[in-house]
Amino acid sequence: MKISRKILCCLFSIFISGSIIYTDILLSFPSDITMYQNEAHYSALGVGARISGVPDDVFASSQGDKVTPIKTGTYTAKLKVGSIPIRTIRLKVTQPKSLCASGSLVGIRIHNKGLIVTNLAPVLSGGKEVSPAQSAGILPGDVILDINGTAPNGSEDVPALLEKTSTLTVRRNNSIKSVNISPVVDDESNTLRLGLWVRDSSAGVGTVTYLSPDTLTYGALGHGISDNDTGVMFDVSHGTIENSRVLSIKKGKRGSPGQISGSFQGADELIGTVSKNCEAGIFGDIFPASAPCYKEYPIGVMSQAECGDATILSTVDGEVREYKISILRLMPYGSTTKGLAIRITDPVLLEKTGGIVQGMSGSPIIQNGKIIGAVTHVLVNDPTRGYGIFIENMLREN
Repeated sequence: MKISRKILCCLFSIFISGSIIYTDILLSFPSDITMYQNEAHYSALGVGARISGVPDDVFASSQGDKVTPIKTGTYTAKLKVGSIPIRTIRLKVTQPKSLCASGSLVGIRIHNKGLIVTNLAPVLSGGKEVSPAQSAGILPGDVILDINGTAPNGSEDVPALLEKTSTLTVRRNNSIKSVNISPVVDDESNTLRLGLWVRDSSAGVGTVTYLSPDTLTYGALGHGISDNDTGVMFDVSHGTIENSRVLSIKKGKRGSPGQISGSFQGADELIGTVSKNCEAGIFGDIFPASAPCYKEYPIGVMSQAECGDATILSTVDGEVREYKISILRLMPYGSTTKGLAIRITDPVLLEKTGGIVQGMSGSPIIQNGKIIGAVTHVLVNDPTRGYGIFIENMLREN
């Protein structure tokens, strides 16, 4: 009898835990669902959830799991599992839209609003090692916004802004505070030092996902750019994108991500600006003279994506080419940047790169003639597999 009670308690605990996890998944579904007028969409959204409770005159037809809305507007609907309503959502029915899918490799340069503290390091002053930053409570990941009331343009400005008794304005996570600090004279350089390392910018290569022909804006990467040492996401003060050329490709292997190495030269290669860096990617303007003529694709929203064959547009050998992939799973809940589980199936791309490599982030995903998302991540233990972001999540930020 005691054993039976233990088993029942264990089963009950598993049931409760599973129910909590399942409910969390359902509650993390997007609160807004977009559909396009006179186009077919799936009413089922995964994990047993589906859209219901839409006014009858909004949908013209229903065939299996597909529905076709005929009236534009914003409606209140229900997210249900079976007959059980989980939450209220907003259903937005709009006119179909399109974007120019890119796939071009670009060089990216961004400058941060403030100096990111990457590490603390003692200063040799008067023959002794001292750390003013540590004594003042500065931590790696803090962002120095100004020094004695002046915002530094870069790390090279720091020594000139310091005084024997200085005040730093520092952002830590979402809070801002003033920190009093007493710099010391470095024995070697004879200048005031804080005893820390900072970073003010980042540069690398990535892939442009789309261009908007109407506004001459773009979206790229499908994920944000963060500092490698601290994980702090760069808060862009200004930045540029430039034409880039593939120099070499390191193939991805199990446990070792691959990488595209590219070159970009500077002012004469500028094609646009970077004005925003966030979880869903980087965004900015394209210079009119630099806007290439890419193929225009209708936008495919979450409710139009499906598991199965798709393609990506990417630059791995000097020009944009289309490569075959498979969409393994749709996950419109959870992480913004991991809404699609994908696998590279194209033998040509597998031979060149081994799968998804650094630099391919942002490669647009095309399915059924629509742009539905972009590549974002690779699985380290299987470079043929990775994740993608739904295009809707990128467009919300642009």
